[in-house]
Amino acid sequence: MSSSSSSSSACALYAELLVNIRQISIAASLDSPSDASTQVSLSADGRTVHLAHRGQTSRLILPGKAALGGTLLPVQDRQKGTASLSWRLAADGAALPPSQRQAAVEDVPWSATDLAPTSGVACRHCGADVVPGGSVKAWKDLPSENWAEMMEFWHCHKPDHHHHPHHDGNGNSKDSAKADEKSLASRGYGASSAIQAQKGVGFVDLTSLLFAETDCRNLTFSWSSHAQGASESQALVASASSGGPSRNPNVFCSSCHAQLGLFNVRASAVTLLKWQVLCRSASGSVPTAPECLAASLIASAARSGSSKSLVTPLPDAARGDPGKGAETDALHIWMLNSGIVFSSSGVPRCVPAIKLLFRAVSVEEADKMLAGLTCDSHEISLPGGTIRQILQHLQESTTLLPPGERTFQGWNVGLLSKWNVDGPSATN
Repeated sequence: MSSSSSSSSACALYAELLVNIRQISIAASLDSPSDASTQVSLSADGRTVHLAHRGQTSRLILPGKAALGGTLLPVQDRQKGTASLSWRLAADGAALPPSQRQAAVEDVPWSATDLAPTSGVACRHCGADVVPGGSVKAWKDLPSENWAEMMEFWHCHKPDHHHHPHHDGNGNSKDSAKADEKSLASRGYGASSAIQAQKGVGFVDLTSLLFAETDCRNLTFSWSSHAQGASESQALVASASSGGPSRNPNVFCSSCHAQLGLFNVRASAVTLLKWQVLCRSASGSVPTAPECLAASLIASAARSGSSKSLVTPLPDAARGDPGKGAETDALHIWMLNSGIVFSSSGVPRCVPAIKLLFRAVSVEEADKMLAGLTCDSHEISLPGGTIRQILQHLQESTTLLPPGERTFQGWNVGLLSKWNVDGPSATN
């Protein structure tokens, strides 16, 4: 990673904006113990920290503006003679972007309103068109995973339900459960309902785009986690109907053989992963795998109330990519804070992120955890190559933290970048 500040080898600076408590945490890691020459100061506009140490000066742009009148205390006696220094500043609440003041509102990569109408979709690796421009006439956001259950609950427990003539005095339905389910299904929100791909419509999920197969081009399909031996979708449908593999096959770009997503055999729908494709958007940005996972982690925590997740490889990917000799572990994640912004000597901008604990676990261990009666982790399945990419991202983020804050009780501490529709300078 390249440095944005004029920091020297004398020290590394790290700052973290804690949005929920409106404070800025600052840490400095020196290459030699602090002494009388070690001085720290805050710029007049409250946006930059300067640190002098043994004749060299380092500078860091803060991830948020310090409150008016904020000052950094001199290096105190208890910190003298140490190579790790830390301070806290009050943040200027008025300078926080609206999306950060409202912790409940999280930006999702490529929402339906962000994608350009009639935009095509291309492979991010080679640029080949996989959904021709003009094929999609409308973009629609998909509801959350538990949408069917919530709609059924609303229908059964709406306020006027007990006064319905088909209910007795105790509020019990006189209709059979089968009739109720049929009625719910006819409205499109019964528990057995499922989203169906529609020609000319691009459905948008947290991490993927869903299309009718007839809108797609230049794709090949395979049960394997690589493109060799790929076959046409019609053959896969026939195989599934005759007792073939029950899982969904993978989708590859026919031009460069990059894995782009999954194919739903029963619905003849193609799911393309956002970080594997290109699409025109109002923001002009393209999401990365870490940003999509961050959105998924936040949504999972909101649904389940649990801050722990197990990121497991999709079938076949767990056995490694043939010819590459790379085995894929699962990733156990414990989310600590979903609303921070950080800046560091090692990154070129201020970054909104999730602060979390993570550790790699074997697929067998992950399966045992998920099968346990007391499991408190939500499962998220991704391609094995994507999991390895995210693990590398987290390991690199760990090196940005002060040395004393990189591990905690057997876990690694990391920073998972979040989607920032306002752009890199939003927090500067």
